[in-house]
Amino acid sequence: MKVKILNHPLINLYMTILRSKDTKSAKFRFLARKISSLMAFEIFKDLKVLPKIVETPLEKYYGVTLSDPKPCIISILRAGLIMSEGITDIFDEVSIGHIGIYRDEKTLKPVNYIKKLPSNLKNRQCYLCDPMLATGGSAIYAINTLKDHFASDIKLICLLASDPGIKNVQTNFPEVEIICAQKDDKLNEDGFILPGLGDAGDRIFET
Repeated sequence: MKVKILNHPLINLYMTILRSKDTKSAKFRFLARKISSLMAFEIFKDLKVLPKIVETPLEKYYGVTLSDPKPCIISILRAGLIMSEGITDIFDEVSIGHIGIYRDEKTLKPVNYIKKLPSNLKNRQCYLCDPMLATGGSAIYAINTLKDHFASDIKLICLLASDPGIKNVQTNFPEVEIICAQKDDKLNEDGFILPGLGDAGDRIFET
């Protein structure tokens, strides 16, 4: 399976604080953004670059430059915004897209309310940000949306994923790599990750 769980000591430290019910919204936002920034080093491990020669004060240096078209960071709204902000704090030479989805509390099915994507996703590296991969319904909906716009190189980036959510996404899209800070085993009857961290959107925006 194409799943990478970072399990880094610094990320694990921040995730522990993030999970605590005693962590207030402002601190939650700060840490969620900080963790996303730390994840950027793994996320962009295969960033597409081309050779470039520059002049140092002493001689030529054979380095690299970003290939065209530039990568695309897509947030699943609302909570995905904090991740895209954290990632672009580290690397901002990207296009930004948004897919607005909420989960119907009765059916647990995703409902789309906005879609704003950059043009020409066909040849772009697309990084889809969803802090919580619970049932996988929203992620699958968003991946299908990207594929409808001809995206073929898609990574799903999460702060916390569940085993059922990972399995669901991988069953539908075995080619999509999932990169997450941490993983939990199960969901409760309402589709929340256990032990999880609650509703990420509510805790980020204090709603």
